[in-house]
Amino acid sequence: MGNENNPPPLMQVHQGANHLYLGNVGIGIPPYKPGPPSGLTVAGDISARGTVATTEGVISPNYVFSNNYLGTWSGETISGSKVSMEGIDIKSTGVPDNLYLKATGDGTVQWDIIENDEIFFDNHFVDGDLTVVGDIIEYSSNGVVYSKTSVFTKPLISGSNTLRTFRKEDFKTAKYVISLVSGANRTACEILVAHNGTNAEGTTYGIVDCQVTSLLTDITVSVGVSTIDLIITASSDCTATVNGVAHY
Repeated sequence: MGNENNPPPLMQVHQGANHLYLGNVGIGIPPYKPGPPSGLTVAGDISARGTVATTEGVISPNYVFSNNYLGTWSGETISGSKVSMEGIDIKSTGVPDNLYLKATGDGTVQWDIIENDEIFFDNHFVDGDLTVVGDIIEYSSNGVVYSKTSVFTKPLISGSNTLRTFRKEDFKTAKYVISLVSGANRTACEILVAHNGTNAEGTTYGIVDCQVTSLLTDITVSVGVSTIDLIITASSDCTATVNGVAHY
């Protein structure tokens, strides 16, 4: 139209008056979908000097609000006191698996991974089961490690076997609960270990067997290159599961 002061004569409108058009209005070409035009059909851009209000939402030069808005975001800032998204899916393109949106502190967000020691909980209890994949590390208030709980497993052959455990520079003493399993045969014991980085000593106690012949023949402790090792001598092939707690 181009000139808001001189409307086209074919429209027969008068400035300052309200005009009602019964039926559909089309500007340009018919809609790309088959069938008659629905409401106002425009082939091209629509421009306005003020706010465009509809029963479903509001469109202004600064923002778009709608109860059901479908479109392509071109990168402009979405601002406000909050942005609410209802639904179960947030879709993105070209983002790898297992990432989450992380606030960077400068007013932006980015896709990132969860690093160690990055998530903290204020609650002091867990109501329900707690499943941990990995080690459990207990810290003091000043960040010093108190203890570390790990589980070590190893298939054993009949005879001497070396099972590497905690790194030796990281702890002073450790306690291990050891289970040896071969079918229905089960042997359990505990061993308390101390070391000074060069020499290691251990005391084994509480040996319990579920059969006549024990799966455990002997167990000693040695200092490896970087770890404290358990030397387990088994009477037959079996599997060792060791639950160790290192104290710092």
